[in-house]
Amino acid sequence: MRIIFVVLLIALISLPVRAEILEVCPNPYNSQAEYVKVRCNTTCVLSDGEGNVTLRAGVHYVAKNTSAFEKEFGFKPDAEFKGRFALANGGDEVLLYENGVLVDKFKYKKADKGLVYYREGCWKFRYEDWTSFKPVKDYVKGEIIITPANFVFDADTIVSYTFTTDRYVDGNYTLYLDANPVGGIPVNEIEIARNHKTFFLKSPSYRFFHWKFGLKDDEVVITTENWRWNNVGFIVHFESRKVSKFLRNVLKHDRIYSVDHGSVGNLKAFKSFGGKGKIYEFEGNVTVFVLPDYNPIFDEMEKAKDRLYIMAPYIHFKNTKFLDILRNKSCEVKVITADEKCAEFLKDFGSRNNLKLEVKVDKRVHGKLVIADDKAIITSANFDEFGLNRNREIGVVLEGKVVDYLAGLFNNNDTIYTLSALTLLCLAVAVAYIHLRFR
Repeated sequence: MRIIFVVLLIALISLPVRAEILEVCPNPYNSQAEYVKVRCNTTCVLSDGEGNVTLRAGVHYVAKNTSAFEKEFGFKPDAEFKGRFALANGGDEVLLYENGVLVDKFKYKKADKGLVYYREGCWKFRYEDWTSFKPVKDYVKGEIIITPANFVFDADTIVSYTFTTDRYVDGNYTLYLDANPVGGIPVNEIEIARNHKTFFLKSPSYRFFHWKFGLKDDEVVITTENWRWNNVGFIVHFESRKVSKFLRNVLKHDRIYSVDHGSVGNLKAFKSFGGKGKIYEFEGNVTVFVLPDYNPIFDEMEKAKDRLYIMAPYIHFKNTKFLDILRNKSCEVKVITADEKCAEFLKDFGSRNNLKLEVKVDKRVHGKLVIADDKAIITSANFDEFGLNRNREIGVVLEGKVVDYLAGLFNNNDTIYTLSALTLLCLAVAVAYIHLRFR
């Protein structure tokens, strides 16, 4: 009897509290394939205020047109819209009733082509053709190089947002580049691309192909820079068959977005750097991911209890989640940015919310780095609405002693240049001594 009671209790606990709207796709690439996905505990009614669809208990896909939906998504829906039921592209409201009571509703504004709203705790969005590549974890030995640097990679594959110099890459490599970067394709890039097999990528679902990495067999380079090392950024260099295979599979898929390049812009100049940069050899776990398929950045920031350090050239605050995370932090928070307006805003924000928030400005910063307790995330993604939501980006989560090394950069944002500065000081002292000794 007790066993039966326990089983019934578990069954009751596992039942959803109420019926829910799970997905809404108002403007698919095939306009006849629009749909709503719902979960019903008992008989329920789906409505847009003009038409109704009655559904039994279970999870259901309800589509505008059965054959169009099946052609678009590869399986048959459970029901069709009835009467005047339709999802307006310019915005609409979907209602769900159970036992005559309104139990859920979802309202949206103008919907982009291919946009799918879905519920995962809260409402989120994706696009129809977004992939779902899961992150790959491996234990590796490698090096972190803090740029400026003169690092040269012998590659078979180079991926970048723009690619304006080939002086840091050797080998017979294939290029994957964004087809329509802001300002147009740089003239230098067009000339380089003529000497290599090149895929220019464009998709209505991704704002930019903004990722940056390179491959040579099982060698991997993940970077925050567009293969020109004249700003403060990061190069993560290691060997991993698992990661190399993962990234090659992503590229194999993304070749479906190959198009002719867009308009040509200006010539892009840059200053070369003669030093090796600051190099740290590391050993430990790395987790490599591509966005928007997987994005651990906000999750790791939320979990940070002891320290949260952020380096980014700028931070946009249209997505207030960043500020919501900071507002609730009792741990030490440090930010290095190249944006003076952002820095002033964060200083004021920290003061008003009584935060342990330290903000510094470094105009040389281009790299993106987050340190949350014992993990470090280096990513190509800018902290704006596209970088964290709409771009094809790459990132790597690092664990081990390397995290403390990277955290040291926030103790003094001139740390990167300490060695070279000391060298110059010593040379200056030596020259002065010789001049005074022998004049």
